[in-house]
Amino acid sequence: MATVLAWMNNLELCVFKNIFGIPCPGCGMTRAFIHVFQLDLKGAFYYHPLFWLVPIIFGIFLFRNKVPVFKRICQNNTVIFSLLGLFITVYVVRLITLFPTTAPMDFNTHSLGAAAIRWITTSLN
Repeated sequence: MATVLAWMNNLELCVFKNIFGIPCPGCGMTRAFIHVFQLDLKGAFYYHPLFWLVPIIFGIFLFRNKVPVFKRICQNNTVIFSLLGLFITVYVVRLITLFPTTAPMDFNTHSLGAAAIRWITTSLN
């Protein structure tokens, strides 16, 4: 199990990052949960500080038709936009502090975007 988790820790699963080369707001979430399963909360918070919100949001969304307060939460634009704002704020802070050299906010030099930039720069020379 530990070997599988270590192997998954090195995968680049983010489609956005594979295409554009830059991380998306959710980059690091998979590795954060891998660290949670290894009982390494410090590592989980490092890879994505909002990992703990995902199961809560998922649970609220999943049971929105069974629990009246969950339905009100799902219909409340203030809650939705606050969560969206929180994710965007954390994304920007992580980009400023970690991009482009520190995982998971590193630049993917093997992405289609990076290949396009290399092709353009070599074509112009």
